[in-house]
Amino acid sequence: MKGTIPIQTIPIMAIVLVMASHVAVAGTVATINLTNTGLNDYTLTPINNTTILFYYAPAVFGIALSLKGYYIGNCQFTPAYPPQTINTVEPELVRMPNGTLALMWLSVYGKYPNVTIVLQESRLVNGHWGSPINITHSGIVLSYSSDGEYIYIDYQAKPGLDYQSTRILVTTMSGVVLKTYNVPEVVSISAYDMNGVLLLTNGSMAFINLRNGAIEPISQNLVAGVTRNGEYYTYNPQSHILTVGGTHITIPGNYSGAYPIPFNNGYIIVAWGIVVSAFRWVNNALTPLANLTNPGNWAYLEADGVVTGNTAVIAFLNTYNMRLYVSIIPLNEASCTPSLKGAVTATAPVTAAVTTVTTTVTRIVSSATVVTKTTTVYVNTTITVPAPGTATVRASGSGVPLISVVVVVVIVAVVVFLVARRRYAWL
Repeated sequence: MKGTIPIQTIPIMAIVLVMASHVAVAGTVATINLTNTGLNDYTLTPINNTTILFYYAPAVFGIALSLKGYYIGNCQFTPAYPPQTINTVEPELVRMPNGTLALMWLSVYGKYPNVTIVLQESRLVNGHWGSPINITHSGIVLSYSSDGEYIYIDYQAKPGLDYQSTRILVTTMSGVVLKTYNVPEVVSISAYDMNGVLLLTNGSMAFINLRNGAIEPISQNLVAGVTRNGEYYTYNPQSHILTVGGTHITIPGNYSGAYPIPFNNGYIIVAWGIVVSAFRWVNNALTPLANLTNPGNWAYLEADGVVTGNTAVIAFLNTYNMRLYVSIIPLNEASCTPSLKGAVTATAPVTAAVTTVTTTVTRIVSSATVVTKTTTVYVNTTITVPAPGTATVRASGSGVPLISVVVVVVIVAVVVFLVARRRYAWL
């Protein structure tokens, strides 16, 4: 059944921007501040020529987290209603191979410190969100990621957050466990198309092949992740080199982080530091698109984005002040005037492009043992073969938790932990 949580009126702050292109025409880009304060999380995915964005309104003590959403198409925002959820964090919206939309989230049950955090999922069928199903049923889901075909879970069977017995699970979208890898000390996982990146408790990162469990350390000075088309990427904040698969490019400017978004035969790159900027990387050339913000403290971002039709939609959470922003970039040099009240755009002359040629390189990893705590994992992974049938159960249609619901203070504490975990993943 379609969610009934209304879309509230939110103060909007817009930032005047300059759009750069290789074609000497004017264009406009809009950046909108969706939330002004509080603890926030978000998810977005493309469907046809529209982007669907869900995000949490600021958390206020004594008031449960509220999930809200928009359809974003042709620079216009229309309300999108998520399923009703209780005591939830970390939403993730994906499109399954058959086109069905699935929304996942973490639900918190119990009383601290005996808290259970399970992964749940609802699917949009014929315009209505179905009853949630449990992907996990006990223990603690520390982190998860999904590409719409599989779910990749950082799981701990016992209560507490000691990380000593974490496992990486690969499941179907219905929760059937396909593979289990015993990898201790994992704080979070990001994965797509069976390629993953792990953040470990000692601050290091590692690639993981989720087909066989093989792990490869990542150099300590690199930021790493997986793109929406399953390619590994790394960014070096010192040399400003972004490597995606077997190619790399130098991003001009002093950026502390970068994230590539697949686009046709190339990428839209969002980079951040003193300012947040967007670039287009196609045909071995890097072209500036726009500065998405004014100068400020943008060193710690969680960024994501999609390209639908001729529009790039980039969302980024500034974990320094916990504010969520959405930028809309027309890629056909059109103007963008958002429908949200209070949003402002500006037309500005286009500057000449700066082009950088890419070269083919081998992925750079460190020879140092930066993941010494997990050395034995490389040869001691195990695989669990699931029994026939389904491993899921349907949650109560009333929405009443199976275990007593944790108080809001504990929910906020869990959110603080989850957000802080992602923030320091980029340091």
